[in-house]
Amino acid sequence: MRYVVQTFKDAGLEARWGRTGSGAPMIFARNPKARLKHQRESWWAMDARFWKEAETVGVAQAFDQHTLLGDMFSVPA
Repeated sequence: MRYVVQTFKDAGLEARWGRTGSGAPMIFARNPKARLKHQRESWWAMDARFWKEAETVGVAQAFDQHTLLGDMFSVPA
């Protein structure tokens, strides 16, 4: 798999390039069909840990696993 926006779109996610707080480029994604509001409405950074998991279980499942509790444990930027 390639770390490009199209890979995320092919998995049914919305994705776009952005920058981290330190200016490094990163892909951000959300799932417009998720049952949880925070997964539908918030953009989530797709980091190296996410990508390693995505290569094992697939992009959609890794997204769900990495953002499932995001509404409780994330800090809005």
